[in-house]
Amino acid sequence: MADEVTMWFQLTFLLVVAVLSHFVINRFKQPLVIGEIIIGIIIGPSVVGALFGVKLVDTNMISTLAQLGSIVLLFLIGLESDLKKIYTGKNFAIAFGGVLVPWMVGYIFTIIFLPGTSTAQAIFIGAAMVATSVAVTAAVLLEMNLVSDEVGTAIIGAAVVDDILGMVVLGISGGFATGSIDYSHILYLIVAAIVFIVAGLMLGTRFLPRIVCLAEKEAKAQGFEHAGFVLAFAFALLFAYIAEIIGISAIVGAFLAGTIFSTASIKQDLLTGTKYIGAIFIPVFFISLGVLFDVVGLGDLIVFAILLTLLAMLTKIVGCGIPAIGFGMSRRDALAVGVGMAPRLEVAFIIALYGLQKGIIGQGLYSVVVFMGVATSLVTPFLFKMVLGKDRKAKPAPEEPGNEAEKGCDD
Repeated sequence: MADEVTMWFQLTFLLVVAVLSHFVINRFKQPLVIGEIIIGIIIGPSVVGALFGVKLVDTNMISTLAQLGSIVLLFLIGLESDLKKIYTGKNFAIAFGGVLVPWMVGYIFTIIFLPGTSTAQAIFIGAAMVATSVAVTAAVLLEMNLVSDEVGTAIIGAAVVDDILGMVVLGISGGFATGSIDYSHILYLIVAAIVFIVAGLMLGTRFLPRIVCLAEKEAKAQGFEHAGFVLAFAFALLFAYIAEIIGISAIVGAFLAGTIFSTASIKQDLLTGTKYIGAIFIPVFFISLGVLFDVVGLGDLIVFAILLTLLAMLTKIVGCGIPAIGFGMSRRDALAVGVGMAPRLEVAFIIALYGLQKGIIGQGLYSVVVFMGVATSLVTPFLFKMVLGKDRKAKPAPEEPGNEAEKGCDD
C-alpha cells in the first residue's frame, strides 16, 4: 500500500515538473523534449541526488509508466505516418549503414582508447552505439509537423529497422562474449521480425481498421463513445507485447500498429485520443530518461564518454547520410537524416544492461553508455532544427510502388 501511495505522489510530481519545464523551454524556442530530459537530470542522481543525497524519483517504480509513454508516442507517430513511405528499400539501406559504421568504429575506438578492454567489452560498446532512439527525433518531428516530410519518413522508417538490427547485433555481441555465437537465435530474430512486420501489415491493414470502425459504429448506435479508440489502442498494446515476445523492442510493435490504422476512416478520433493519453505518459517517459543518467558513475571515464558521444553522432551522420545521398536525397536532407538518427536511448540501454548483468562490462562502461544516450538525445534536437531550418515546410516523400492500405469500414 505504501508503494502505491508513493507512486501516485511521484506521478503527480513528474507531471507538474513536466508542465513547468514546458513553459521554461518554450521561452527559449527549443523542443519540449529537451526540457523534459533536462528536468529529469536535475531531479535525478546527477544534481539533486549528488548535492543533497535525496532520491526524488524511484525509477523502478515509474519504469512501467515510462515504457507506456514510449508505446503511446510510437503509436502516435505510426498514426501520423504514410504506410507506403515507411517500409522502403531506401530506409533499409539507411538503417544498415547506420548500424554497420557505428558498430565498427565503436569497437575500434574502444580497443585503441582503452587498451585494457577485452574484445567482448569493445564489441558491446560498439553494439550500444548501433540502435537509434526514434522517440526523441519523432517528438521533434511532431512539434515541427514534419512526420510526413521526406526526411521524417526516412528517419522513422530507418529507425524501426535499426531497432530490429540492434537486437540482431545484441545476439552477435552476446555470442562473442560467451565464446559461441548462437546463429540459430540470430536467424530466428531476423525471420521472426520479418514475419511479424509483413504478416502484421498484410493481415492488420485488411481486418483491424474494419473491426475498429464497426465497433465504433455499433457503440455509437447504442449510445456510448470511444469504443473504436479503446480497441485500437488495445491492438497497439498487443502488437507491443508480440514484439517483446519475439525479442525486438515493444515500440516497434506499437509503431507498426499505428501505421496499420494510419489510413482508417476514424484516424482523427484515434489521433485525438492518443494525444490525450500521450500528454500524460510521454513526458513521464522523457523525464525518466534524464533520471537514469548519473554523472558520478563515470569516474575517470568521462573523457572517453565525451569522445564516444562525438563519434556516436558522427558515425550515424556518415553511416546514414551516404546511403540517403545514394538514393537521391539532397546533402542537406541527408545530413538531417543522419542527425535525426543520432539519439541512442532505450535499445542502447537494453544492450548495455544485458552486458552489465552478464558481467561482460562493469558499472563504469555502463555509465558511459548511459551518458552517450542522454547526451546524444540532448544535442540532437538542437542540431536537427538547425539543419532543417526553423521555417521548413513539409516536403512529401516520393511515392513508393505498392497497394493502398485498406481504409476501414467506409470503403
